[in-house]
Amino acid sequence: MTKPIVKDYIKYYQGNAPIILSAPHGGEHFPKDIKTRTKGVFDKDDYTYELIELIIKDFYEKTNLTPYGVIAEISREIVDINREKDEAYEHEKAKLPYDTFHNFIKDSRKEVEKVFGKGIYFDIHGQSHPKAYLEFGYLLDNDTLRLHESKLREYKEKSSINTLSEFSQECFIDQLRGPHSMGSLMCNQGYDSIPSVKLPYASDGNYFEGAYDTIRYGSLDNGNINGIQIEFPYLGCRDTQENRRACAKAFVNSILKFMEIHFKMDLKR
Repeated sequence: MTKPIVKDYIKYYQGNAPIILSAPHGGEHFPKDIKTRTKGVFDKDDYTYELIELIIKDFYEKTNLTPYGVIAEISREIVDINREKDEAYEHEKAKLPYDTFHNFIKDSRKEVEKVFGKGIYFDIHGQSHPKAYLEFGYLLDNDTLRLHESKLREYKEKSSINTLSEFSQECFIDQLRGPHSMGSLMCNQGYDSIPSVKLPYASDGNYFEGAYDTIRYGSLDNGNINGIQIEFPYLGCRDTQENRRACAKAFVNSILKFMEIHFKMDLKR
């Protein structure tokens, strides 16, 4: 497996697969020379650092390939990497890890496009909504997901999988919540997810549709890298080592099936 490097409190796996993973909010490091922020969201996405490491490890075990991985070791209290610069940090020295994180993703996207011509980006987060579903974010809010498919399909160009139809034989609605969507594939693995065939939207309104990283690195730019934000619930996914390991394996199984169906790429050994 490709060994990671650590630069400016950011861990980076230079991969050799058409998949890019990032985790901006799982770090715990507080550099003494960088002041914490005084406003914004400070909550750590507990154990997302550990979860993404397990995903990368299991992906390698199943494919002999390493996904690109960009993982913040620095605390969100110092810099919120999933925000525009003017919202992300207050102390000037926090600019360095912020820029390093995003430069690693940009470099990864360029390499994936050059080598594979197409790929997928997953931004990994954690949430604690009462129903504890996985939430796959495509930059479409819950009210949009509630729309009838005749109206919903009009939002393709506003989604982070805008160009997936150039590679997939399935329509936008099926990519989003059909039997072979990431949500439905995870449902098949035993993890109820939104959107999916089973849960096309959040009935209680609790749903994160995606934020800055997904906006920036999905296919709103009409490029060949599509993007999805994933919010993993705490209970059953992140709370114990055993659950993190099982969830990582299920997620890798779903990615591999998703790549096979939508990208016509069989990445398994």
